[in-house]
Amino acid sequence: MKKVLNIIQRYYPGEGGAERFYWTLSEYLANNLGLEVDVWTTDALDSETLWDLDGKRIEKKEEIVRGVNVRRFPIGKGIFKYKYPNKILRVLFDSFPNFKLANLATCPTAFRMLDEIRNIKQYDCVTVSSSPYYFIFFVGYLISKKLNIPYIIAPAFHSGVDSNDPLRKKYYKKTAVPFFEHASKIILNTTKEGDAIYGFCKENGVELDRNKFVVLGQGVYLDKIMGGNGQRFREKYSLKNPIVFQMGAKTVEKGSFDLVESMKRVWDSGKQVDLVFAGLNSKDFDEYLKNLDEKYRKNILNVDNISEEEKWDLFDAGDIFSMVSKTDSFGIVYLEAWAYSKPVLACKNEVMEEIFDDGKDGYLVEYGDTEKIAEKIVELLEDESKRREIGSNGRRKVEEKYDWKRVMKKVDEIYNKL
Repeated sequence: MKKVLNIIQRYYPGEGGAERFYWTLSEYLANNLGLEVDVWTTDALDSETLWDLDGKRIEKKEEIVRGVNVRRFPIGKGIFKYKYPNKILRVLFDSFPNFKLANLATCPTAFRMLDEIRNIKQYDCVTVSSSPYYFIFFVGYLISKKLNIPYIIAPAFHSGVDSNDPLRKKYYKKTAVPFFEHASKIILNTTKEGDAIYGFCKENGVELDRNKFVVLGQGVYLDKIMGGNGQRFREKYSLKNPIVFQMGAKTVEKGSFDLVESMKRVWDSGKQVDLVFAGLNSKDFDEYLKNLDEKYRKNILNVDNISEEEKWDLFDAGDIFSMVSKTDSFGIVYLEAWAYSKPVLACKNEVMEEIFDDGKDGYLVEYGDTEKIAEKIVELLEDESKRREIGSNGRRKVEEKYDWKRVMKKVDEIYNKL
């Protein structure tokens, strides 16, 4: 039996698009291809723990999750397991022009993974994900070199809204180029992601073989997610108006704050509509909501750490899904919204233009354009037939292109040839 090692910054029950993809990939390799799959990850439950070390952690350090052997490592070691020394380390050396130092000082600094490499057992390949957590890439790189095994990257590489986006500072690091150069295969969400990686490496003196690229995309298991009960969600939270909602991290980059500002315009126009956020807790977002005028805050429901059942209830209950985010290399939540036949608002950039048919299955809006976001929300609120048509087009697209039962066949080709 072939044995594979998958390494990622967080794993179940840690939530996120890259994390959810990694659950799906690991479980498919174990349960469908019959491989023995080990996962190395951190004990962080939320992304704030990865960066600030003072968030929530997962107690179980080793367990079997749906056929996958999961091992969780602490963040930091020695003095660097404390918040401020760890931050100082990263600030000082994260951008240092040295391959080893820069990547050792990159989040999530799970140094005990390095200790394990000394006596590591045999694997047939190692897969790493996701950027900008290049410490994880470095660990996998060392293992690949030590064991002389294939090195697969699922980068979820973000290029932002344009070449001047400050977000690129996190992703476009010269010290990450050797990872892409060494990779046997690079699993992509879109062709545009591949173009971005190719261009980035070429600018830094490395021309990649495009045969490394495999455009897998993302997907959902339609038969597993369609049990949502919208009426149950509405009754639980006493919601009677149409619902605009966002699912996932509540951050500036994800467009959460912009959505509230957009909804202020919608409410000021006299529309009666509820706004729902669901996902992991965010201190910054909580503070922002607390300081809102009560006339707006009363229309907002913020659900932290939503359960799987309640997540699908919200997708069923909602009317319009909006996440005009600049930090998505794909966005599984868009597929989930489409699966429930909901119209979607997303960010207008090269990646989303590859996924969306603008105006047909959703609307693409410039990041930060709160006026346009509000305009599209009002347009959809006022036209139920358009909401249904756009949502139905999205559902059809998922059935035809993004059902994991179809998409995962490409994974067979990658791992069966190892």
